[in-house]
This record gives sequence, C-alpha cells and structure tokens, in this order.
Amino acid sequence: MELYLTDNEVKAIRAWADKNIHGGHWGDSDVAIPEEEIILKKLDKMKDSKVELKENEMKIILIWSESSMGIYNIEEDRVIKKLKQHINNNMQ
Repeated sequence: MELYLTDNEVKAIRAWADKNIHGGHWGDSDVAIPEEEIILKKLDKMKDSKVELKENEMKIILIWSESSMGIYNIEEDRVIKKLKQHINNNMQ
C-alpha cells in the first residue's frame, strides 16, 4: 500500500524504531528483525513523500509507536491515524 509521509512523520517513525531497536526489545543489545530493517530501508529510499508498505510493516510501525505510551505530538498522532486508516481500508 502506498503511503504519503511528511519529513516530520518519518522522523517520528525513526524515533520510535530507535527506541525499540536500540532501546532493548531484545534485552540490552541492538537487534533488528529483518522486517524492521526492511521498513527502515524503505524509508531511506522514499521519493516524493511516498513509501510502499505492506500491512504487516504498518503494524510493526504501530507497535513501535507504543513506545511513546500514548503520549503523541501532532506528527506522531497523524502518522498513527494514517497507518490505522490504511490498514482498516485494506480489511474492507
């Protein structure tokens, strides 16, 4: 699914990823599962604010977002809503 993200939304996703990958979801070491690395590479290769993400990749980003414990800034809230909307639209 194609998703449009602003630079600030991408920064929010990267911050969540950093908290999860380097913050110890596997203890004290920096371990990224292959899907996480794929998402980060896709964000690196984004063009014209577009990124192609699979549903499971969007769900991983939503899991990353939980590291903020429900306290989100405007960009974070906006990207969460975009992800949930794309996932819900795909289920219908």
